[in-house]
Amino acid sequence: MKRYKMTNFIIIALVVTAVYQTGQLWLEGTTSHNFFYMVSQLFSKQGAEDVTKNTLLATRYAVGDGSSNFSVYYPDQVGNSTTLQQANDVLREILVENIGGGSTELMHVDWKAIFQNRCIVMQYDFMITMEEYLSEMRSLKNGQALEAFDYITIVPARRAGEESKAYFINSNDNTCIMYEGWKTKTAPILSQTLMKPQSDMVYISTSQKTGTGILRRNLFLPQWANLPYTYQTLQQKPAFEEDGTVSLPLLEKTAERFFGNFSVDWSNQEDNGNFIFSDSDVVLRYHAANRLLEYYNYANYGSDGKRVGLLEGYQIACDFLMNDSSLHTNVYLADVYSNNNEIVYYFDYAVENLPVYLSKALQLDIGAKHALEITVSNDSVKKYRRYAVNYEPSQNQPAKLSIQFIDALDIANRQYQEIVEKREIADVKNIGLGYYVNNTSQIALYWFVNLYQEVFIIPTEPTKITVIAEKIVEAVTE
Repeated sequence: MKRYKMTNFIIIALVVTAVYQTGQLWLEGTTSHNFFYMVSQLFSKQGAEDVTKNTLLATRYAVGDGSSNFSVYYPDQVGNSTTLQQANDVLREILVENIGGGSTELMHVDWKAIFQNRCIVMQYDFMITMEEYLSEMRSLKNGQALEAFDYITIVPARRAGEESKAYFINSNDNTCIMYEGWKTKTAPILSQTLMKPQSDMVYISTSQKTGTGILRRNLFLPQWANLPYTYQTLQQKPAFEEDGTVSLPLLEKTAERFFGNFSVDWSNQEDNGNFIFSDSDVVLRYHAANRLLEYYNYANYGSDGKRVGLLEGYQIACDFLMNDSSLHTNVYLADVYSNNNEIVYYFDYAVENLPVYLSKALQLDIGAKHALEITVSNDSVKKYRRYAVNYEPSQNQPAKLSIQFIDALDIANRQYQEIVEKREIADVKNIGLGYYVNNTSQIALYWFVNLYQEVFIIPTEPTKITVIAEKIVEAVTE
């Protein structure tokens, strides 16, 4: 009889838990709002294994086979990918093994030596402080000499019991700290993943011959043995339009996710053509003129709650993106901005493992430098803005790329001398390849060369050369 009473008690407790969980505003949702997550955190609070549960995944990552061949990828899901998850599992195990292990000294980065091994290089388009990243690992945070980093490189063990290494690297001064691990159970899994066939576009490292990254903001650049390289251009598809006009059913379908099965109190089309949905706390507005989708949660405005951590806030932002059912193009983390008790995460689109850069005119039109913006405050999303389009292969004939990155650099150098000023170029901040959205019907690949405070946009076919001013293309500048 006692057994039945105990069973009934457990069933009732689970039912109450399920009801409580269902009643949460899942759209703000983060795993911290999940009951079972809270229980797991309660029982594992003292466990070192969980302190890096929310890991900031990379803007992009490069896979090296140990033979100077690389492939570069952007996340293949919303802020995530299988390879990145495996890399973060290995990193977590290495860091946990080093808790209480003493100080870590600052070293000079020897990229050439690192790249002789099978490895994965995770790059961020912004600097991350070690204090923020290791905020839950006091002994690590206080025991290392590196202030900030923008690369994490992992050299996984090929077999159990062998050594794995993790490098946190600051490309500004080419310094790093290194953690070692001998007990990484997941390292051999990652090592096997890095052996799988990679993408068709082959990358070289600018540090392979010199031992130092020539281009500190981009260590990996594609290079083709034979040109021209044939590729498919893109076309832009508005998320909420059919036959050139706004579709209310498409808007309502997305709104359902933002309001939890469309528990919206009021909706309206304004005189200026904008669409608005709202309840007592949330307002969702679609600006038809510039295709901007905006979400505001006024319950989170003016909050004096605790400042969310960088890693936890990133997970909240990625979880929130799952609510936007109209988002069908991959995105990557392009920048982060912290202000008092809130953090703003900026995302941009990526297609075929290449970034999509918005032109200056388009940035001015939508009033933003990045395609997506998520503001996290007090453990939830306060604001969300998105240039609501998707990108897909165009119906045009394939385009051809016939200019290598070294040629693009030479063209930009000559243009700098002619247009800006005559001086010896000693500061190449970045070179990148990406889709340039200046013509939304046929979006082609361009080289972006950042010399000093100027960004040169170089067509990949020898047609015309364009130079634009400082910080026009945010993703390729500082």
